[in-house]
Amino acid sequence: MNIGTTSHQENVIVRLYTDEGVMGYGEAPHMVGHSALGETPWTVRVVLRDKLIPALLGQDPIRIESVWELMQKAVPGNNRAKSSIILACYDIAGKALHTPVYNLLGGKVRDSIPLSWSLPIDEPDVIVKEALEMAERGWTILKLKTGRNEPAADVEAMKRVREAVGPNIRIRADANQAYDPRTAIRVVSAMAEWDLEFMEQPCPAWDLDGMATVRRASPVMIMADESLKANPISEIVRQGAADALSIYVCDPGGILNAKKLAVAAELNHLQGYIGGALESVIGSSAGLHIAASSPSVSLGCEMSGQYLLSEDIGAEKIPLKDGCLVVPTAPGLGLNIDEEKIKRYEVGAGETFHA
Repeated sequence: MNIGTTSHQENVIVRLYTDEGVMGYGEAPHMVGHSALGETPWTVRVVLRDKLIPALLGQDPIRIESVWELMQKAVPGNNRAKSSIILACYDIAGKALHTPVYNLLGGKVRDSIPLSWSLPIDEPDVIVKEALEMAERGWTILKLKTGRNEPAADVEAMKRVREAVGPNIRIRADANQAYDPRTAIRVVSAMAEWDLEFMEQPCPAWDLDGMATVRRASPVMIMADESLKANPISEIVRQGAADALSIYVCDPGGILNAKKLAVAAELNHLQGYIGGALESVIGSSAGLHIAASSPSVSLGCEMSGQYLLSEDIGAEKIPLKDGCLVVPTAPGLGLNIDEEKIKRYEVGAGETFHA
C-alpha cells in the first residue's frame, strides 16, 4: 500500500540555542510531502511556531523528559514536529556534556550498523539490475518491496533476486499492508524457499489478529511497521502479532520515545531495526545512536537518505564500511552540517524566537 512517489525530500530543520551558546540540530522529514498521520512541512512549522516553541522558551533542554511533557501539554499528536525538538535537545545535551548521544542512551553495544537498501516494485529485470548494483557497491542487505496485484509475481521477484545476488546477501520483504492473511501466508511460505529473512507488515495496520495468524503460520519472522504506528506495543505483544518491530526516529516523537520502544522490544523478546523516512544526516545520525545503544536493534537500519538524494546537507556522508554505517563518535549527534547547503535549498524564510 503505497502512499505516494517522491522525487525530492522536504525536511523542516530546527536549530535550538541555549543561553550558554550551545546549539543543537533537529529535523522533521517528509518523504512524500506528508507523514502517514497527515503532518506536512507547513503544519510542522505552524505547530512549532504557535504551540511548541512558546511552551519551551526558557526551559532546560537537558531535561528531555520534562521537555516532552511540556510539548504534550501544549498540543496533542504532531510527533514529527516534537521529534525535531527532541533531536535538538539530545544534540545540545551531548555537546554540553562532551559525549556522544549514545552514551546518554546506555552506551554503545555496536560500533556500526548494517544498512538495508529497498528495491522498488518494478519489472523483474529492473529489480535484479538494481540489486546487483547495490551488492557491488557493498550493501549486504536488500529489502524487496512487494504487494503486486498478482502475488505470484512477488514470489518470482524474490526468486530472481536471490538467484542473481547469491546466498551471502540478506533479503527481506515489505508488503506495506498489501495482503490479507491467507495471501500473506502463501507468499511468505513460498518466499521462504529463497531464504527470506523476514516479511514486514503483510496485513493492514489495524489487523493485529491477521498479523498474528500469519505469524503463527510463517516459517520466517514477521515484522510490524505500520501496526506499531497504529497500535500500542503492548497490544502487538498481547496478540502475538510480530517477531520484530520497525522503529522510526520521527514517528514516536524522537530519540526519547524511539529508545523506549527499543527497550520495550528487548523486554518482550522482539528484535527490531531503525526504519528510514529519507532523513538528512541529522535524523540518520539520531537513528544510529539509538541503534548503537539498543541490543534489540539487531536487524540493521534503513537510513539511506544520503545515498538516495543527489545531495544532503551534511558536509560529507556518514561513512559506509562493509555494508554498515559507522556510528558518529563526536559529541552530541556528531554532525558536520554544511550551512551553505541549507541556505541553497531553503524554501520559505526561517524564523527566530527568543526567550
